[in-house]
Amino acid sequence: MVITDAEVAERLRVGIAGRWVGDDPVSAAARYAMLPPGRLMRPLLLVRSALAVGGVLDEAVPAAVGLECAHVGGLIHDDLIDQGESRRGRPAVHSVFGAETAIVTGSALFFTWFEALADSGVPAETLVEVMRVQADAGRLACRGAAMEVAMAEGVDTPVSTYLEMAHYKTAAMTSAACRTGALLGGAAPERVVALSGFGEALGMALQIRDDLAPHRQHSDMAGRRAVRRPTLPDLLAQRRSQVLVDVVHQATDLADHYLDRAHAHLAQLPDTPHRRALESWTHSGPVPTPRSNQDN
Repeated sequence: MVITDAEVAERLRVGIAGRWVGDDPVSAAARYAMLPPGRLMRPLLLVRSALAVGGVLDEAVPAAVGLECAHVGGLIHDDLIDQGESRRGRPAVHSVFGAETAIVTGSALFFTWFEALADSGVPAETLVEVMRVQADAGRLACRGAAMEVAMAEGVDTPVSTYLEMAHYKTAAMTSAACRTGALLGGAAPERVVALSGFGEALGMALQIRDDLAPHRQHSDMAGRRAVRRPTLPDLLAQRRSQVLVDVVHQATDLADHYLDRAHAHLAQLPDTPHRRALESWTHSGPVPTPRSNQDN
């Protein structure tokens, strides 16, 4: 019987809870930040990628837990940089535990990433390769975060800079999640490349579609902060002197282009329930209804 995403998510939740059982301030802050979990997108991509190439669930789950720890650690630091007071509909970690504890908790979560990878039980040579993939992705994500800060402070950002930021900040991490799963699953090199390409294209599409959310007529933004930097529709409108309704559709078309690329990469894998679970991420939602220019 094929394991469902809900069952995988429960395994991940148990794994997360088991790593932060102490009474110290860092453990308390980590539990607050990580439980209940969010969407678990990257961990689910990692696990499904491993299973799609014949991997073992018990070897993929520790790495997936570690990846989620690193992701949440980054969010804690993002909230400090952005001075955001809430995350997922409740006060941010630094608002509850203080900036100092938030900083060290975020750092502790990053180190947990590598500790969890070491618990996967795979051969040492695979572990070294996976750690390199994860370290490279983390470094790129930091570059992307710095670019995003610069975009928020600057003017006339080129679209090419936005796409570079999206690659570093989001796509590199989703690509690394899928590539890690493929490596842990013992995939052949061509399937490692296919899953890595899938994650890259998916990450670009999801970043663009996330940028579209503030421009929806009736967007549910509960628990989310407004985007501080210019969104892709903002940049397209600025560059081409077009009305927002047109550039929203252009941005949507670009997101769909990346989703098509993601689907093409997955087509190189055998048709299995695990591949179909990955394909579900390529289903593009409805085109958002833009607000009027007066509302923007």
